[in-house]
Amino acid sequence: MGLAARIGHPSRGEKKWLASRLEGEDCTAKAFIEDLRQRPLFDLMSSDIPSELHGAVPEADFPALRARMGALLDLTLALGGRAELAEFTLDGEVRCFLWEGKKRALPVRHEDPRVKTDFLLLQRNCREAVLEYTPPRTEGLLCSCGASVEPTAVTCARCARDFTVPIGVAARPEDPERLRPLRIRIMELKFPLPKHDVFKANVYAPRNALEALLYDELLPKAGLTLMKPRELASRAALLSELGAWGRRHAFLAPEAAPGFVEGLRSILEQKPASARKCLERWAKDQGHLFQAFAAVEPGTPGWRAAAEVSGVPLHGEYQQEWVRQALDFLMRFSGARGELSSEFLEKLEKVAPDLLSAKERKRRAREVDVKALDTGEGFGEYLKRLTASVKSPAKAISAVLQAAGDPDDEDDSIPTVLKDTSRAAVEWLVDGRRPEVGDVEGDWLAGQFKAVQRAKSFPKVILERAEDARRHPAPFGLPGERTWDVQPARPSAADLKAVAACPECNRRVKPSRVFHVPALGKGTEGRTLRFYECERCDRAMLFARGEKLARARKAPVNAFTEYASPLLEEVQPPPGFVRWRFERFVTRQLQGTKPALQFGGRPVTESWREPVMGLRCRHASVSVRIHADNLDLQPAYGADFMMGGVCMTPGCKKPDVRTERDD
Repeated sequence: MGLAARIGHPSRGEKKWLASRLEGEDCTAKAFIEDLRQRPLFDLMSSDIPSELHGAVPEADFPALRARMGALLDLTLALGGRAELAEFTLDGEVRCFLWEGKKRALPVRHEDPRVKTDFLLLQRNCREAVLEYTPPRTEGLLCSCGASVEPTAVTCARCARDFTVPIGVAARPEDPERLRPLRIRIMELKFPLPKHDVFKANVYAPRNALEALLYDELLPKAGLTLMKPRELASRAALLSELGAWGRRHAFLAPEAAPGFVEGLRSILEQKPASARKCLERWAKDQGHLFQAFAAVEPGTPGWRAAAEVSGVPLHGEYQQEWVRQALDFLMRFSGARGELSSEFLEKLEKVAPDLLSAKERKRRAREVDVKALDTGEGFGEYLKRLTASVKSPAKAISAVLQAAGDPDDEDDSIPTVLKDTSRAAVEWLVDGRRPEVGDVEGDWLAGQFKAVQRAKSFPKVILERAEDARRHPAPFGLPGERTWDVQPARPSAADLKAVAACPECNRRVKPSRVFHVPALGKGTEGRTLRFYECERCDRAMLFARGEKLARARKAPVNAFTEYASPLLEEVQPPPGFVRWRFERFVTRQLQGTKPALQFGGRPVTESWREPVMGLRCRHASVSVRIHADNLDLQPAYGADFMMGGVCMTPGCKKPDVRTERDD
């Protein structure tokens, strides 16, 4: 006999459908579907909520299964769905029934237009499946010890073999297609597919004697090399013990992954005294496991199988060398003297400096000095150590300046921190400016420069560059125009009430940024500008509204002169022009803040001198650069700033403000 059904689930009640109990039955819809999945010769869609199912059923089971199927379709109809059912013999008549509207199990002909399913095709598929089906051999099922076992048994009565022990894969065939027949056979037997499917599976988890003994037969035939159960258990125990140690001693949070890498990093984040106690205890408790853990090959199927069985995540192949170095580091706390990498030598110096040998201390000092010169980190301490190690600190600083070379040279081979030191010396000689070099204390370095000056030990090139800076001070006579940078103000209650309609969706939104712009010279009047973004439109549109100045600013705006840059424009640099001095001069004009709303200034390009948009109030506009990137406005726009125009004409009743993206 055969059964086939098509289920049109209710649009919003799928979870309720799965959890509901079938009328007159002792199971839910979900449990019934899972029972069908385990039946041989019954085909369901792979989703949790199948819309089509069909299969062959033994005659003895047909009445009970037909009743449960009817109850399932009754539930579908009660929740607002629709269903079709067909029952048939494999070579005979197909009888169809409809669950639609208020009608349950309405008999209809297969040719009825309300029947949307080709049940004749499903009948033919069932017949072919029955003819091709090879049932699993269950009679005379023998354990490897020769004892007869039941298919559903979980242990062998004679040898006590546990048939639910996971089967680990040590190696897979090079050609994945060799595993496809194995997958087909597993699907035919209704065994659950392993994690990652058969093509990348590391572990097969049999549930009973039938599955375990068939896996013993099928897996080697497919080209899989299996691990010995004892080896898999040993590897899983190793990972479990290493992974659980940190959690057992409360070094890892309950929700954290119980891995070796995570545990070590968690300990190293603690204060040095606490970290040392943890590391000493770890080395004492598990030092005997470290050598075995160092031999782990995380990229092999065997170790991946052990990780799946133990539930402890295994570090990636790219971390393998780091793990070996970490184990050498841990063994240092148990008395071992293995060589440490630079990373772990630094960690050891921080946690337990007394464990470093004299040779390692010298090596560590060299590494700190190299790092200070390469990255600038710790450069202040480097200079202090250097001046303290010689009789004449002035000569030590002079040697550093000599190594920096010409401060005006753009040679990338010289460390940046040395260049910054030589340039700070030039600025100190010219106008006594406090040095600003990385993490070096400025007053201390200024004192060292003074000592070098008294000793007349400044390199000749430094003195020459200082004289050039006096003759040609920045901005080197370059043309410039007045500009004003206005920073955003904190929105007041009145600002938050000043909502505006989004031009795209007409939704009323609150302002994102508010600016109180004072009068910028003669012929201008102050304005309050509000910029808006619509979250519903994914901040795709930035628009602004303006009005007369709502309140005066407490702090003055930053007014400065914007100069033409030879670095950006195709103009000949003026005599004595030095790039680094010009860049520092321009940066210092911003007074340590990023530009926000910049009025006036030089045109962005030579061609952009007139406003690119007209104002609705028909007055002349003052150009403004909206630095959207610095203000976190409209991040999808893709540029550092956009242009705009503001009416600042005195007496305007409806002052307008526009951006270059306004239509």
